[in-house]
Order: sequence, then C-alpha cells, then structure tokens
Amino acid sequence: MSEYALVCDVCAKAVEPRDAVVAWVVDGGGEHDFTLAHVACAPPGTTERREVRLLVGPNAFLAFTTERFGRPNRDPEPLRAIIWALAPFVMRHDNPAEMDLLRAASFGAEPGVKPGAASAAGPQKKEEGAGK
Repeated sequence: MSEYALVCDVCAKAVEPRDAVVAWVVDGGGEHDFTLAHVACAPPGTTERREVRLLVGPNAFLAFTTERFGRPNRDPEPLRAIIWALAPFVMRHDNPAEMDLLRAASFGAEPGVKPGAASAAGPQKKEEGAGK
C-alpha cells in the first residue's frame, strides 16, 4: 500500500477518502467504537458518522478532532489511529480532496462531482423566482 493509503477497519482493504466514513457510537457512556470504513462497510450500530472526504479539509479536520476533546471515551486508541491516518491527507500540499471542495464551492456543486455531471443526490432544484 502507498504512504497515503487508508485501510478500512472492517474489510482491511484500501479505501479512498471520497468513499470512506468515520463512524462511532454516542451514548450515556460517552463516545466509543470509532471505525474508519468504506461507506458500505460502516457498522450498523453506530449513531454518528462523518464523511472522510469532508474531514480532510484542514478546518473540518481540526473541528472534528477538537470536538472529541473532553468527551468520555473508554478506549481512545481507535480514535487516535484514525486521526493519525487522516493527518497526512490534511497536511499534503496537493490534497486532492481539498481541491475537490474548493472546486465544488466555486461552482456551487457537490464535492467530488465534476461540474455539469449529475450529483448522487439527483438534480438540484432551482430557487423560486430565479431567472425572472
């Protein structure tokens, strides 16, 4: 695997940031059972999830990590491993996921979807009164 490979905690295969999620459980005992996985492999019992394609932006990465500070976590090792695995993607000077976010923002589109291509969410609704 390459230096910048993410590995799914469930199937142990390489996963691209655009196809991955960080999922975990939040309950009365705090946060636990953090998993980095393909979207399709994410454990079904998780209550929270964040798309990795969004977490690799510097501001989103920092927000995600600082949100975890001070919250009870009986086994912090999986979270530590996920943060260390994501860090190289955030710190890369040529971060393709961040470039997707910037490109999408400039076109008002969904990150990872080329301008003019159909989004996974379907066609965007036009605002009422637009073009009048």
